[in-house]
Amino acid sequence: MEAGGRLRVRSALNPILWLCGIISAPAIISCAVIGQPPTWLIVLAGAPIGTAIIGFLFLLLFDRDKLQSEEYQIKKLQLEIIEEKGKPPIDVSAIDIQTLEAEPLPLLEGGGTEE
Repeated sequence: MEAGGRLRVRSALNPILWLCGIISAPAIISCAVIGQPPTWLIVLAGAPIGTAIIGFLFLLLFDRDKLQSEEYQIKKLQLEIIEEKGKPPIDVSAIDIQTLEAEPLPLLEGGGTEE
């Protein structure tokens, strides 16, 4: 684990995927154990899964960035801000938040003071 690091992916679908695991998994197991499961239990098992599929397809078609991790979104936004300021684009893997925060602001022409 030390050599490989820890993989964290946080996207817009994470809450519904947790809901699938917390609600759908036990409901599906209950449906398998019960001979004739009630209709509400089948709907309860399928609702989070259907919502996750619909949510994924919606985000895939309309807002792909939400399917990326939070770290990816932050780095992409940082790159866009840097490019807007007129600096040349830099390698995404070389971005460090502390380095960006510690970077000095450019001085205004004429010694940095306005009169």
